[in-house]
Amino acid sequence: MNKLTAKARITEVDGLSDSVIRIFGADTKAQEDTFLKGQIAELTTLSDAITAAILQDKAVSNLDEADSRRDEAVRNLGALLSGYAVFPLEEKKAAALCLKTVYDKYAKSGILSASYVSESSMIESMLGDFTAAEAKANIEKLDGVAEMVSAIRTAQDNFTAANDAFVKAEGSKGASASSYKKPILAVINDKIVPYLNTMAIVGNTAVADFAKGVESEISRVNETVAKRGK
Repeated sequence: MNKLTAKARITEVDGLSDSVIRIFGADTKAQEDTFLKGQIAELTTLSDAITAAILQDKAVSNLDEADSRRDEAVRNLGALLSGYAVFPLEEKKAAALCLKTVYDKYAKSGILSASYVSESSMIESMLGDFTAAEAKANIEKLDGVAEMVSAIRTAQDNFTAANDAFVKAEGSKGASASSYKKPILAVINDKIVPYLNTMAIVGNTAVADFAKGVESEISRVNETVAKRGK
C-alpha cells in the first residue's frame, strides 16, 4: 500500500481522513484491533479540527467576496447615474441629478473604502434615502436604476449573512487548516499504512477489508494529484 502524497491539498487530506474514519466505522472486525482503534481516535480528533479550520478559512474568503460584490453593486449604480446625468432628455437628466446627489453624499464619505461595519451602515442609510417619495419617483423615470438599487439590497443582505457566518467561525477559532495537514499525514503514512502493510505480510485477515478500503482511497487521491501535476 502506498502512502498519501504530501502534495495533496488540505481539503483532499481532510476528505481522505473522513473516508478512512468512515471505512473503519463500518468494519466491525477492524474495530477489534487495539492499535487501529487508537490511531483512528487520534485521526478523528485531527479530522474534526481540520474541518473546522477549513470552514473558518472559507468564512473569511466568503466575507471578502461578499464585500467585493456589494462594492461592485454600489459602483454600478454610481456609473449608471453618472450616465443619466448627461442624458440629452431633460426629465431623465433632472431625475438622475437628484439621485446622484444622494449617491454622491455617500461616495464622498468613503462608502467604498470604509470598514465593513461602517460600509454596512452607510449602505443601509443610502438605501433608506432611496425609499423617500421623491427618490422613488425619480427612480421610476430611469430604466435600470430600480434594478441597480435592488442589487445593492441583495448584495448587502448577502454580506450580512456572510458576516454572521464569519463571526460564528471566529467564535470557535483555532489553529489554521494548514497546521493540521502534517499531523494527519503522520498518522496515515507513518502509523496506519505501515501497520496495514505489516498485517498483510503476516496474514492478519481481520483488517484486510479495511486495508483494501484505505488503499483505494489513498490511490484515488494520489491519482488526482498526479493528474493535476500534468
